[in-house]
Amino acid sequence: MEMEKKHYCFTLSEEQLKFLRSKKYKIDRMECFMSLVELAERDTKLVSISKTQQVEILRGQVMVDNTQLAKLWNKDRKTVPKIIEAMESLGISSSQKVGENRIHTLHSLSGWYVNGQFYGNSFAQKRYAEKNAITHKEVPPVRVITVESPDDTNKDGCVSPQHSNNFPIGNEDKVSSADAVVSQPTP
Repeated sequence: MEMEKKHYCFTLSEEQLKFLRSKKYKIDRMECFMSLVELAERDTKLVSISKTQQVEILRGQVMVDNTQLAKLWNKDRKTVPKIIEAMESLGISSSQKVGENRIHTLHSLSGWYVNGQFYGNSFAQKRYAEKNAITHKEVPPVRVITVESPDDTNKDGCVSPQHSNNFPIGNEDKVSSADAVVSQPTP
């Protein structure tokens, strides 16, 4: 199997680049940023956060908690939120809390070229020459989807065949377990 050839596209201001290149307190901020970039989703996907709930992770987003980032970055857990807050204050990223996790949206990541195909990040920063401003699309609130789990076992503990694939869908925020795409975030 061939390895994917990836090329990353970024939009960074001088101030953002200066922050990422700085190694103050022996923290390689660019390495921290690039680890988030590598974890960012190229396509929308549903990730389980409990037995009955999933969250929708959009292109250019990554769901990870501070403990996972501390291990990945080889830093103290108290250091991680400081780095994240600094990135957010500069507009490099933004985040939303979901349970114990955070969904980080990378605004400085414009997109990826993977084997010649471009995957754009709709939440990326865009520079408008006529306005002399850099802006990004507003990130919608995290969409939490409740997965129905009807009682599909009878008193013997066996799965009832009449219920195996015919779960009703109550509304658009509820997805039957037969239709759900479930995947786990990679650390």
